Amino acid sequence: MKVHQKALWTVGLVALGAFSLAGFLLDVGLIPRMTAYRALTRMWYELSVSLTAGAVFLFLLALSIYLPISTWLRGRGEVITVSNPLGPVELSTEAVSRFLQRLGEEMQGVEGVRVRVEAQTEGVECYVTLAAHSEVEGGIPRLTKDFQEMVKKNLLEIVGVPEVKKVEVRVTKILPEGERAK
Repeated sequence: MKVHQKALWTVGLVALGAFSLAGFLLDVGLIPRMTAYRALTRMWYELSVSLTAGAVFLFLLALSIYLPISTWLRGRGEVITVSNPLGPVELSTEAVSRFLQRLGEEMQGVEGVRVRVEAQTEGVECYVTLAAHSEVEGGIPRLTKDFQEMVKKNLLEIVGVPEVKKVEVRVTKILPEGERAK
């Protein structure tokens, strides 16, 4: 979640909590109803306070509309658009990530693969974390290079992405012979 979304959620939740607490205290009788009535009446007659209250309530209304919509839009996920003679095809970055993850797990000397694909204006960028076995032929540099080439080849040929900008690999664990990643 972005910083401004976190701030809006925090303001909304604090305002909701304050109004809920005040309503509860009024209902229980800890705050006399006349006190609340006088406070609200005084706010109504003071122009600056009523304008401020109006602005706060409009802000809360806008917040109550914006947050569900932004959450819904974020839930749709990012897509990669691939051109096709019959029309554009949208591929979920999550589906492409899972596809590459399965291919990576099949590669000898690689375990615990996690792939994140990000759509760019032209093409994609891939970020990979994995555990590598130390006894693999050619060592870890060759293994990571082969993995990058495998990802790029599959993105270009099988998925149909027009351009792969980068395939960044991070080896998070080096496994000795015979050990498996957890």
